[in-house]
Amino acid sequence: MRVPLLFIISIILLSFPVMGFAMEQSFTQGGLKAVVKLSPPEPRTGENVTVKLGLQREGTPITDRTVAIEIYEKDSAAPLLQREVERLDDEYLDTFKFEKPGDYRVVLTIAGPQTSDQALRYEVMATVAEGGAAEHGGYGKHGFFSHHFGGGKWGWWGVGLMALIMVPLMAVGL
Repeated sequence: MRVPLLFIISIILLSFPVMGFAMEQSFTQGGLKAVVKLSPPEPRTGENVTVKLGLQREGTPITDRTVAIEIYEKDSAAPLLQREVERLDDEYLDTFKFEKPGDYRVVLTIAGPQTSDQALRYEVMATVAEGGAAEHGGYGKHGFFSHHFGGGKWGWWGVGLMALIMVPLMAVGL
C-alpha cells in the first residue's frame, strides 16, 4: 500500500507547474491587493520582459490609479528606466528589455486617484541571465543531443553508446 501511495503523490507533485509561480508575487498594503507578475520567469538579456500588475480592493478590480515603473541595478540609486505604465482592461502592463545580465530591482509605484502623496511602492527582484542560449535549453546554438553526443561533452563515442542503448529499446518497443 505504501508504494502506490508514494507513487501517486509523486505523480501529483510532478504535475504542478513549478515555474509558473516563480515570478508572481502578491502584496497587500492599505487595503489594496496587488499581484505582480514578471514573465518570462527567467529573464535573459535582449528578450522582452513583461510586467503585469493587477490591483483589487475586496475582490473588485481597481483601474483608476497612476502606476509608474522604475528599474534599478541591484544596489544603484539611479534608475535605468523610468516611465508610466499603461492600463489594459483590468491590468497594468509594461514591456521592456534588460541590456546586461545581473540582479535588478523592478519598482512599481502606485499613486492614488487624486493625489500622488498616497503612493504605494512594490519592489520585485529579477535575476537576468546572458541571452542567446535560452532557445536551446542552455546549449548554445545546438540542442541537447548534438551537445552531448556529437563532438560536444562526450565526443563521438557517445553516439555509439547512444546507438547501443536506444536501438534495442526501440526494437523492443515495436
